Amino acid sequence: MTDEPGDGLRQDIAIVGMAGRFPGAADLDEYWNGLLAGRVAVARLSREELLAAGVPAADLDDPAYVPARGLLAGTELFDAGFFGIPPREADLMDPQHRLLLETAWQALESGGLITDRPPGRVGVFAGSGFNYYLQQQVLADPELLAEQGLLSVVLANEKDHLAARIAYRLGLNGPAIGVQTACSTSLVAVHLACQSLRTGDSDLALAGGVDLEFPQRAGYRYEPKGIMSPDGACRPFDAAANGTVPGSGVGMVVLKRAEDARRDGDRVLALISGSAVNNDGAAKVGYTAPGVAGQVDVLARAYAAARVDPSTIGYLEAHGTATEVGDAIELAALREVFGDGRGACSLGSVKANIGHLSAAAGVAGLIKAALALHHRRIPPLAGLDRPRAELTDPGSPFTVDTVAREWTVPDGRPRRAAVSSFGLGGTNVHVVLTEAPADPAPPTPTAPDVVLVSAPTEPALRSAAERLARHLADHPGLPLPDVALTTQRHCRHFAHRIAVAAPDTAEAARALTGAPVRTALRRPEVVFLLPGQGAEAPGMAAWAYRRYRSFAADIDRGSELGRPLLGVDLRDLLVDRDPQGLIHRTDLTQPALVLHEYALGRLLGTFGVRPAALLGHSVGEYAAAGLAGELGPADMLRLVAERGALMRRAPEGGMLVVLAAPAAVRAELAGPDELDIAAVNAPEVVVVSGPADALTRLRARLDTIGIQHRLLPTERAFHSRMMAGAAVALDAVAATVEAEPGEVDVISTVSGRVLPAGGLRPAGYWAEQLRSPVRYQDAVVTAAARGRAVLVEVGPGSGLIGSARQIPEARRTPVVALQPRRGDLLSGLGALWASGVELDWAAVRAGAPAVRAPLPARPFAAERHWLDTPAAARDAPAPVADPAPVADPAADDEDRTVRQITEIWRSLLGVPTVGADSDFFTLGGESLLFIRMIAQVQRRFGVPVRIAELAEAPTPRAIAAHVIDG
Repeated sequence: MTDEPGDGLRQDIAIVGMAGRFPGAADLDEYWNGLLAGRVAVARLSREELLAAGVPAADLDDPAYVPARGLLAGTELFDAGFFGIPPREADLMDPQHRLLLETAWQALESGGLITDRPPGRVGVFAGSGFNYYLQQQVLADPELLAEQGLLSVVLANEKDHLAARIAYRLGLNGPAIGVQTACSTSLVAVHLACQSLRTGDSDLALAGGVDLEFPQRAGYRYEPKGIMSPDGACRPFDAAANGTVPGSGVGMVVLKRAEDARRDGDRVLALISGSAVNNDGAAKVGYTAPGVAGQVDVLARAYAAARVDPSTIGYLEAHGTATEVGDAIELAALREVFGDGRGACSLGSVKANIGHLSAAAGVAGLIKAALALHHRRIPPLAGLDRPRAELTDPGSPFTVDTVAREWTVPDGRPRRAAVSSFGLGGTNVHVVLTEAPADPAPPTPTAPDVVLVSAPTEPALRSAAERLARHLADHPGLPLPDVALTTQRHCRHFAHRIAVAAPDTAEAARALTGAPVRTALRRPEVVFLLPGQGAEAPGMAAWAYRRYRSFAADIDRGSELGRPLLGVDLRDLLVDRDPQGLIHRTDLTQPALVLHEYALGRLLGTFGVRPAALLGHSVGEYAAAGLAGELGPADMLRLVAERGALMRRAPEGGMLVVLAAPAAVRAELAGPDELDIAAVNAPEVVVVSGPADALTRLRARLDTIGIQHRLLPTERAFHSRMMAGAAVALDAVAATVEAEPGEVDVISTVSGRVLPAGGLRPAGYWAEQLRSPVRYQDAVVTAAARGRAVLVEVGPGSGLIGSARQIPEARRTPVVALQPRRGDLLSGLGALWASGVELDWAAVRAGAPAVRAPLPARPFAAERHWLDTPAAARDAPAPVADPAPVADPAADDEDRTVRQITEIWRSLLGVPTVGADSDFFTLGGESLLFIRMIAQVQRRFGVPVRIAELAEAPTPRAIAAHVIDG
């Protein structure tokens, strides 16, 4: 054996996630707090509660009846929809299966391991207690049995399907193995999971168990010399110990090879250094009695497997039956293996707190020991009054603590714990734990980041966001980058989404409350909206320039290309806040704006955002040409520089925004004034260009008729006849540029139509684009018609998005503004993700350091799924009345048949709403249930039904047509 911390690291298994629900504890935080406080969570039930639960009064009057039990709250509740399980199947299912399924999800989630891609082969090793629900509720309902069929009942209740159901519902493809060894079930499952990891059958493993005593609110009858306590108290290793108390609970741990956990940056709660399992065989006085020899053997082999000396164990979570015989045998076996130690090891048993959880007892103890190592505290042995004589012996290696204490170790050696679980029938298991190495990484610095939350439904999303907000408010010391990393890369993402950008954790907590909800599109098509002049602002590239190297490189390169053309460094305008006010010169504004949009579009590409189409407003169309690959950066900037210079030399004029329909504006332009419509941005947002005095007269007319308007801060009349000379000169410059076929669709604001990828713009296009009105509204309608479009304003402001929101054809299209000039790029990226666009968050975070943070588990919907009474007492579905006579007998017959088939579906699936065109499998039905449904249809209508044909169109209408034709 060895006590070197790193020795035997090859075989160490890391606990990287845990979840559980126990008496008095809805989660592991409550569980640990109760353990530290030495709280006894066994409930004492009143006579009224027992009578209400159906316990006969005669039982309560029996002096041997003990009204105590470890209760588990909410056992009738289950979020069936979250797992895609039809309501009727959930009603039928053993609640133990349901509890363990939810706990498996939460255990994976606690380790940041519920992602959209499972981390390799994930095994499931689990067991459950006796299925009282099947015996007392399901089998007592013959009508239900006839309706659902025996096989459906077996699949929903048999222990064989416990682990496999978890694997199926969570999409896990490692071994799924049911484990049943009575009280040692869940710890044996842990041992087998460790073996599976060491042999390579699993890369990650879930292990645990569940036990649900039923009915919950009931006591038990004490039998002299039996294992049950006569007074409802469980006192392991107390001189007055006289029996155990039953309880219900569920727990699971997530295991991974230690070297893999270190490689993947997992949060390790503790290490399993070794374990062993055996059976007492016949070397004991009876089948249900424990055996010293078997316990000695399993202990010794576990320490040999771990290569650990028992004297280094600081805390031992014992089986602790709290019976005279059981405690005496366990202490004798422990003393033989540990030898003398003078109280070096603290002895505990969680049964004192929550009772005996049968199949879940072992994992409850393992979680307790892992938490003790993680928090470096030893919890007390609850309810201890007077320790047994073996523990007061001066040579005993064990002590018992009555209050929680800090866990100190000499010489910096690692803390170690061990857990025993002994099954009725003799299957023993012992597990040796070592504390996880301290994280050498420095604390994560605070930095702005994006926190993501998602759920299958909007109510579930609100609940999850509120829970996360409370957690962050309660833990303001959590670094925001750690929280963001966990939500971005270590959670599974659903359709309903919230994303909040924040500078710190406290602000993220506030922002999550009431944050807007978006619904993610499937396979969205991103359309970049690239704004024209008027969106610019001094220093608009500063934030992204300082955060992202690739963006800065594009700005630097463009500035160097632009210096000989413009005589200035564009970085003075884009990055350095433009102290000379150069941004107001048209010949500089346009190149600066186009370079910024081009660099920003390319930056989005590094985040994984690839546009399906590009739409540029006025000069923004040059950025679109650059991003599409039509123009190289040098040609793009040369054309824009020439364009800006030509426009600056054009005759002076102005531009006016008019809030009216184009037809109404045209009516006001009729006459001698040389005014033109320069842009149609929305149904009632029109821009007019022309001479300043003509605009003054137009404003007077608009004031008279009550049409609102606003003068734009420009001294030239863009996109009007006053640009004719500039357009001719620009055409000559454009003729010298060799454009390439575009690689991305561009939606032209000259025509409002798509310029398909792979083609070239027609000759004279850029001249026409300068002179013609901007048909932005038409272009947005074309973009929105793509069906799954997400419109993203790739520029410093949000003006284009504001106009797009006013266009009726685009009102259902998600829109996002990035606004990097205000540092809102992160908020815009969050909105992109919430709209369904998947991002490379590592690139977004630009290498900022972060580690996974512990976050609260997903709150499941509290939907009641419970068979209360036999079928005779249940409300039968209302009979389907024949419809009133109609003119077409064939239509009448089809309608009646469809309605009868939908009633069959409602009964089988438990779904209240079934339409004539509902898909059986979309409603949650599976192949076995489909076959049963078809069989019921055949019996109801007396016609043969061909399953293969109907599986292609599994709707009531299609089945009804088949029935009528058959």
